[in-house]
Amino acid sequence: MTVNDPTDWDTAYVRGTTGWDLGAPLAYIEENAALFGEPGTAFAPGAGRGHDAAGLAAAGWRTTVVDLSPTAAAYAAEHYPDVTYAVGDALDADVVLAATGGPVDLMWDHTFFCALPPDWRGRVGDLARAVVRPGGRVASGVFPIDRPSEEPGPPWTYVPEDMTRALGPDFDLVHLSGPRRLNARLPWSHRLGIWQRR
Repeated sequence: MTVNDPTDWDTAYVRGTTGWDLGAPLAYIEENAALFGEPGTAFAPGAGRGHDAAGLAAAGWRTTVVDLSPTAAAYAAEHYPDVTYAVGDALDADVVLAATGGPVDLMWDHTFFCALPPDWRGRVGDLARAVVRPGGRVASGVFPIDRPSEEPGPPWTYVPEDMTRALGPDFDLVHLSGPRRLNARLPWSHRLGIWQRR
């Protein structure tokens, strides 16, 4: 995200207007971590307070978050010391690679892709090609799959084909779960999608 984005994410964390924050890792991380591959290095763009990143760390991943919000970073530093957290633009591959120390084995997305304006989604593909090593994976809590597409976001409607299109031919879809309602607070359904880099 950049200063040109209309959403002031840090203000949302300061005010506590963060309805997307579940307060715990997304269920897929504990339930399906084996599908992500052998634990290695992971990157979670825009992971806010770091709950998902902490779930990855608990599963054995050396996890780095890059997020714009200093407020979220301070929370993560206090609550999740096993997670590396950098404040910066998660769409800037140079910032990410400096934070992670090089290409990663896994890029985890949940509520990052759907928070971006749809015409920015190709930038996520550019990011993945720059920071995910060959053979590595992109795993995503695909959400909100059943939100009417004519409704403005964020979050914007996100179906698996959107990520497939953004990642392009360098990645193959290797897993897709059925739709699930994962939290009563979130009115739309999720799927778990995993794409592997060739």
